[in-house]
Order: sequence, then structure tokens, then C-alpha cells
Amino acid sequence: MEDCKSSPPSKRRSLAQAVDVEGPYRLLYCSSKGDKAGVLQELDKGVEPNLADYDKRTALHLASCEGCTEVVVLLLQKGADVNSVDRWGRTPLSDARHFGHQDICKILEDQGGRDPVGLDSHTPCYEIDHKEVDMDNAILIGEVVSTHLSFLNSILGSYGEVYLVKWRGTEIAAKTIRSSIASNPRVRNTFLKELALWQQLRHPNIVQFLGVLKNSDRLIFLTEYLRNGSLYDILKRKGRLDSHTAVSYALDIARGMNYLHQHKPHAIIHRDLTPRNVLQDESGHLKVTDFGLSKIAQEKDAYGYKMTGGTGSYRYMAPEVYRRESYGKSVDVFSFALIVHEMFQGGPSNRAELPEQVADKRAYEDSRPSLSSLVYSDPIKA
Repeated sequence: MEDCKSSPPSKRRSLAQAVDVEGPYRLLYCSSKGDKAGVLQELDKGVEPNLADYDKRTALHLASCEGCTEVVVLLLQKGADVNSVDRWGRTPLSDARHFGHQDICKILEDQGGRDPVGLDSHTPCYEIDHKEVDMDNAILIGEVVSTHLSFLNSILGSYGEVYLVKWRGTEIAAKTIRSSIASNPRVRNTFLKELALWQQLRHPNIVQFLGVLKNSDRLIFLTEYLRNGSLYDILKRKGRLDSHTAVSYALDIARGMNYLHQHKPHAIIHRDLTPRNVLQDESGHLKVTDFGLSKIAQEKDAYGYKMTGGTGSYRYMAPEVYRRESYGKSVDVFSFALIVHEMFQGGPSNRAELPEQVADKRAYEDSRPSLSSLVYSDPIKA
């Protein structure tokens, strides 16, 4: 019986050991990665097998979705609810059917698993009826163009507005794409393709996409709402972070980005990873956002719109992106390194220079931030 891990257990460390994931999310993380040893370790600690995330998705949902057969069997043996229902009314069997994991479907069916959404398992589930969200009474959080409010900038840049609305009793964010952009067929199609991808993404360190309003004359999509602001706000308020906090934040970002980079069949490259695009949840952990909108920015640029880098992204832009060269996942690693540097330093380097000037020097003069002024503790140096 094959699992979603290719290397034999005897020759690999538990992912739970390789990545120091804290708190209850560790069970979900290990389940989604097919880390049977890590899952067993968490269950032995007393973590409930039916622990669920923001979307009420359990470890069994995630393992079924990712095709991790051995983890599915283990969770069922440990008492996981075979018919747990997530925010969209989907069970683990719904997910297994949607992604074509026939062996897992049989295991779940033998244990009494049901698929309440039936044929809808094979159709997009991200469309939400506009009657469920009262946009008429939505609260405009702010205008992106005239403010630097982190949540807005981190989500849409100059694309539109963000509103605070309620959906099924929960406060969420509704982001609008302006009609001048939404009316462009190429841009709209790119956006809708991204939504089809976003609906498959589930990770504690990425902002959760909830759906798009059906039959809306505007493009409006919904995500979880994180009222604690962004890493940009934290650095602006606190300055240099202590080593423990900086490392904890760096791990949160790395986990979210690793999840995107390991996406199959194609890696998801952020292209615009900045402190404004990293938001803090109520537990103090960070979540990466805006990982799909960079493609919309590229479509805009092809039609003569101004690139998003003009609002500050240039400061974190990899040289090959600035030079319009071909690039891969390493561009996000470059941006991540600059963010980590900034957390230890307390702010961006070369802050006296315009962002585009900084990007130009890095691209054509091989300029890099200095490490000599940073204060590292001994464990960090090691």
C-alpha cells in the first residue's frame, strides 16, 4: 500500500522532527505531508484525532486530500471521525473522490464513509451565493490608493478595495477587483483560474481562501479576516525583534512558503513576498497571503498597467525578477532572506533610498544588505 511519501520510513526522519511545528497544528501538518511517525507522535501526546482547522477540516480530511493512505488508516484506527464535515459540507470521502484517490475512497467507504456533496465532489466548490454575503452593509476597511493599511496592501495592492463582511456568522474579508480590471477578459480568466487553484490549498500558515461571490457584476472573493495586521505593522511598532520571536516568525513564513513550493503538479511561486503580505492571526502565528495575485499583476502589465512593485515590492524583489528574466522558486527565497534580515535589524536596509533604486542596485551592481550590524544570539550564529 503506497503512501504519499516516496522514501522508505527507515531512511527518513519524521517531518515533525525535521520541521519544528508548534502547537496543535502539528497533527494537521504531519497528516497533510504523509508523516506517519509525526502523526503517531502527536496522537501519543494526547492530541485529539478530530482536531480541526479554521475550515473545520480535520487531519483525516487533509490526509485524504493529499493521498496519504497510511496516515488515513492510522487516523481511522485512532478514532478519527470518518464522516467529519468541513465548512463546505465535505467529508474526507468527498476530498478523496475529488482528487481521485481510489484506494483511500475504498478504505473510507469500508469504514462507513459518506459523500454528502455527491457529484459536486468533482465540480468547483468555491462559488458562494451572493445572497449569503450582504455587500450593501459591508464596512469599507480603507482605500488602498490613499492609505498604507497593511491588510489592504497585502491583499490587493492597487487592484481594489477590501470590505469587512459577515458570512455564516463569521467576520471575513471581501476583496473587490475593480471593474476596469475585471472587465478585461484575459485578466478575469487568469483570476478565475487562480481561484480554482486556491480552493485546493489548506495550510495553517497561508491565509485561507473561502470563495468567490456567484453572479456578481464585480469580481469579489472572500478570505479569512486577520485583524492583527501584518509583519510590516509589527516591525513598525516594535522595531528589531528578539531572536526567539524572529525565528518563530521566520519558521511560520517558511512553512507557508514550503507548502506553496511543494504544490503538485506545479509549484506556486509567490513573486511578491513582503512583510505586508504576511499577516498575523489571533494566536500570534503568521500567514502568507497574496500568493496568487502576482499573476494578475503580470496580466495587467501586459496590457499597459503599472507593475505592483511601485508601491514597495521592489525592495524585496529578486534581481532576476527585476531584470525580467526567467526565474523559479529561488526568487521567494531571496525575498524571504530580506524579510528575516529585516526582523533582526528592525527595518529595511537602504531605507533612505527609493525601493526601485534598491532593486536596481541589487540587480545590476550585486548590492546586498550588510550583516555586520546585526545582533545574533549564539544559537542563531551556529
